[in-house]
Amino acid sequence: MSQTIAKKLPIGVQDFTILRTEGFVYVDKTELLHRLITQNRVYFLSRPRRFGKSLLISTLEAIFQGKKELFKDLWIEKSGYDWKPHPVIRIDMSETVRTSPELLAESLIKLLKRIASTHQLELGNSLSPGDAFSMLITLLAERGHKVVVLIDEYDKPIIDNISNPELALKMRDILRPFYGILKAQDGNLRFILLTGVTKFSKASVFSELNNLQDLTLTDQYSHLLGYTQTELETVFADRIVQLAEKYKHTITEELDNIKQWYNGYHFSAEGQSVYNPFSTLLLLEQQTYMNHWFATATPKFLIDLLETRHYAPETIEGAEINFDGFGSYDIERLELLPLLYQTGYLTIKSYDPRFRTYLLGYPNLEVEQSFKEAVLNRLAEVAPEQRTQLILNLIRSLEKKDYTWFFEVLKTFFARLPYELHQPTEAYYHSIFYLIFHLLGYPIGAEVHTNLGRIDAVIELPDQILIFEFKLNQSAEVALKQIHDKQYYAPYVNMGKAMVLFGVEFSTELRNVKAWRVEALKKGESV
Repeated sequence: MSQTIAKKLPIGVQDFTILRTEGFVYVDKTELLHRLITQNRVYFLSRPRRFGKSLLISTLEAIFQGKKELFKDLWIEKSGYDWKPHPVIRIDMSETVRTSPELLAESLIKLLKRIASTHQLELGNSLSPGDAFSMLITLLAERGHKVVVLIDEYDKPIIDNISNPELALKMRDILRPFYGILKAQDGNLRFILLTGVTKFSKASVFSELNNLQDLTLTDQYSHLLGYTQTELETVFADRIVQLAEKYKHTITEELDNIKQWYNGYHFSAEGQSVYNPFSTLLLLEQQTYMNHWFATATPKFLIDLLETRHYAPETIEGAEINFDGFGSYDIERLELLPLLYQTGYLTIKSYDPRFRTYLLGYPNLEVEQSFKEAVLNRLAEVAPEQRTQLILNLIRSLEKKDYTWFFEVLKTFFARLPYELHQPTEAYYHSIFYLIFHLLGYPIGAEVHTNLGRIDAVIELPDQILIFEFKLNQSAEVALKQIHDKQYYAPYVNMGKAMVLFGVEFSTELRNVKAWRVEALKKGESV
């Protein structure tokens, strides 16, 4: 019998006061927050959407407002912090109007006037957003206490218009002098934190605010947002017991499942791995493994960028980027890898200190499956129920070793690719093939290196190894001959599985598989 569930899970709760007064679970991050507010004053933090940035802002607001009673039994309560209240300007850029620069400026002024009214202050008319911001800070500081500024989703006006670079640049031109006020008002400020999804280069949005300490890639604050393994196992122990009972697993087995699905985010070279908090909470509440985080928004502009740059999906896993590359993201020059990292679709897998390079990869099963499926959906206009049936037919044909049926089903996929998306390159067909096989659930290696060359694709099934060589506008016989000439099967001879060799011809005229040849080898057989 599972134990009683004591506290509610804070799904969608972004207000710290509500969370603490209405009986929600809180994962105590106040030791890190104490370090943050006592060691420096001016910060920036980039994290993916739904990682708890708004709750972080709300928690800091409560600290600086001196609401000690909300922190009972948390680490900071016993820290000796002075709880001196400060006036707080909290700005959420998602509350602004982001359809034109004029409306953005107007809504910023209205937002600042609303904040001023809560402090019994009035701002003048005919002010620019920057002038209104500066006046508000000055008036609050004149009351004798330095001001705290907390800005959530600083990049929202730009991100919402990223597919329209001209408009995004105009939004940036409104934000640049607005944020620049913070440097000019440094003497009146106690603390500043800006959070967002993307980290624009300092020459862009932050050209007038160059004194920010960037926490994004620091080991020290790598687990400021998200749940560590220890936090998961201690804070949510009752829910994990419930989950294990439902699936008839041991606690260890269930923890392994949760880790595979939702852990794997690394936000620095040596920092702690963390779980996606949104997906983890929904799993524990609904007791169902699903693509919770990915389902909340379709990364259309990312997939569009992937397509326009002709970036092969199979090359994303294992891509490398140097330290400076993380800060090269700019509106005029969208770089795919930093953008995929910043938005949470890739994460840091390892770090090479010699070259200051980061190896990137998908953080977990949720993101990898969902992202590849989204790319395939973009490329092949197949209804979900039809796609499911096609996938099942491919799996069944392989299990039955009915390769004729397999290629007929494969042709159906390629036949559904829109004409305007077609690319007359071999790499294009490789990418589609790779995505399809990933969705089948089989391990697939793309561009696998041997001592004599690179195998286009290797698929490992429970009882057989499938080796594919693709040719564009060259015969399937030529492709099969290359497998033999390069002895691509040699690394797999002693694996105790049968091997099947496939030569496949793609045709740019047909935009599909034109012909294929297959040759089966027995276990341990070489040619």
